[in-house]
Amino acid sequence: MSGILNLSPNLLLSRRQFIAAGAAGSLVLGFRLPLAASAAQANGVLNAFVAIDPSGTITVQSPFVEMGQGIYTMMSMLVAEELGADMRSMRTVQAPPGAAYMIVREGERFTGGDESTRSAYEPLRRAGAVARHMLVQAAAGRLNVQPDALTTRGGYVVHKASGKRIAFGDLVADAAGLDVPAEVQLKSPAEFQVLRKTQARLDIPAKTDGSAVFGVDELPDNVAIAVVRQAPVFGGTVKRMRPESVTGRRGVIAVEEVPNGVAVIADNYWRAMKALNALDVEFAPGPAPDFTSAKHEELLRGKLDARGATAEEVGDLDGAFAGADRTLEMDYVIPFAAHTTMEPMTCTALVTDDRCVVWTPNQGVDFIVYAATNVTGLPAEAVEVHTPFLGGAFGRRFMLDFPTQAVTLANRHKGRPIKLIWSREEDTRHDFYRPMLAARQRAALDKEGKLVGWHSRIAGMGPYTQVFPDEVEAHGWDFSVMQGMLELPYRLPNRRMEYVHVQSPAPIGFWRTTGYGPTCYFKESALDEIAHAVGRDPYEYRRELLADAKRECAVLDKAAELAGWRKKPFRKNGTHRAHGIALHNAFDSINAQVAEVSISDDGTVRVHKVYCAMDCGLALNPLNVIMQMESGIAFGLSATLHEEVVMRDGRAVPGNFHEYPILRPGEMPDVEVAIIDSGAKIGGAGEIATCPVAPAVCNAVFALTGKRIRTLPIGTRVAEMT
Repeated sequence: MSGILNLSPNLLLSRRQFIAAGAAGSLVLGFRLPLAASAAQANGVLNAFVAIDPSGTITVQSPFVEMGQGIYTMMSMLVAEELGADMRSMRTVQAPPGAAYMIVREGERFTGGDESTRSAYEPLRRAGAVARHMLVQAAAGRLNVQPDALTTRGGYVVHKASGKRIAFGDLVADAAGLDVPAEVQLKSPAEFQVLRKTQARLDIPAKTDGSAVFGVDELPDNVAIAVVRQAPVFGGTVKRMRPESVTGRRGVIAVEEVPNGVAVIADNYWRAMKALNALDVEFAPGPAPDFTSAKHEELLRGKLDARGATAEEVGDLDGAFAGADRTLEMDYVIPFAAHTTMEPMTCTALVTDDRCVVWTPNQGVDFIVYAATNVTGLPAEAVEVHTPFLGGAFGRRFMLDFPTQAVTLANRHKGRPIKLIWSREEDTRHDFYRPMLAARQRAALDKEGKLVGWHSRIAGMGPYTQVFPDEVEAHGWDFSVMQGMLELPYRLPNRRMEYVHVQSPAPIGFWRTTGYGPTCYFKESALDEIAHAVGRDPYEYRRELLADAKRECAVLDKAAELAGWRKKPFRKNGTHRAHGIALHNAFDSINAQVAEVSISDDGTVRVHKVYCAMDCGLALNPLNVIMQMESGIAFGLSATLHEEVVMRDGRAVPGNFHEYPILRPGEMPDVEVAIIDSGAKIGGAGEIATCPVAPAVCNAVFALTGKRIRTLPIGTRVAEMT
């Protein structure tokens, strides 16, 4: 399928040599970073992350992309902490392509999966510590004192005894000539002065005053605008096209066939779109012209009767079910969902005989290099990538369909930049969707209502099947489907987790939370059903199942405490309300939520408040963690209440937001967040809060109605049942 990204060996670039050099009067630092995950890189690679100019401005090269999650601020915070810098002197830019910046896994630098802070926590701090060491050495020579008589603070090297200080910018020329230390001492969290304190986001001023540049704002000189129409049926092709039907129109430059469809290039967007709408083109259907989401759901449900590949097995599950006093079986389904980024897909490209320049929002600059080299045949060193701010991503900008189209057009019109802009309708109807999945949860209970056997079977297909097919084949199951269902914190001595592969005719991609979101809905809904079935409080039942899982217990307890947890419905502010609770582990973090919900007379679900407890190890920028919790809850609630891509006749039906509604501002609940600093290893904050929303809300709906929501989105189902 065009646009699918295979990450494996294709992105391995040549290793750079270790360098520490002064450039244009600046101190540019590189240091060796051992990557235990890669034998090939066990001896370290160059990571040139920090530059200090004579004015004292400190520039941090971020290996990760600013998507609105505050990562540029975090990269500067990590460096500033160890360097002893003032955050007001920090600026962050996007690091260029290359192996030097691949600090996640060999050949797979990307922004997603809550990897950014977790991956950068030590390397970027080490970069700051290396800079501190070299500046202190330079100052010691100038002041004729021992280095241990000096410290760094607020952008200065300070002599502890006398208070004499020298600005970083005045030392860079001396520091640039010094050796780079092989080892540096990092601060302990107890010593942090920048980290663990709320810092203002570096990207907010530009986004507030309108100076921020997004992908759609990139307008190189002499740029032409391209718009596309893609085969409506997935996998379809161009059967017939008459370019002459529009080439004579004012401003039209060319009509081209591109991967998946056709494009019109013109001197502005309006003329390009008018011509595209008038273009005489016919598409041949794809391989599954009769595909519908209703039929696919039926297929998935049927596959739940089949034995799947075992992803995890502990204890004697068959024996537990054979000896159970009672068993329960519960089936759940989630639909296809779109990303609906605020900024639809866009990419600008310029190709000449010897180079290619690409301006595009992306989730991995090295992926864009791969796409450009694949189209143009140019070497990777000839590709230059500019990453503006992203108007949303959520996993959509991993895929290479839109940059491939833009570079293809630019390659045919060498010497002139081509700016590709997708319409909202194209963006929704040609997404790489969150997969439709079905899950069967089976529970074996003893006479006391204790859960002695847990069996989960999930049918569907995840993005790993398309992006990492070799890995899926090797394991026999798709990790991106089973994420969050393995190694559960609950005490489940007998359990089996199975995966049943069902091929999806619709394109599948990474969607915020990947597998963690769906599995949280399946697992936490089932646990609620089990608790009610045995007459137990859902919060207390989970608490007992967590046993000695201290971090999870603390998070669950805090969410319940915030909400003033109530098992039964209650009256508040003139409405009949109920609580629903859910807990999930994801991305090395733990999140629990209590949703406070009411249902109006016409069946409309109203989520009044979400109480959220979060343990991400250390909250390095507390206010930003809170913002990410609010963001994730909004995203998850939108999918819970509204979002569903209906498939019919081999294609996606919804186009713009009148057909694919998302959460409206008036539907956003109040959110109260409590952060627990457990001191555990650093966890992610950008995705996990999306996970517990659906089960928490659905569990509250059950408390109000006595009826279960086993298929998302809630939509009109509550209206029907009331």
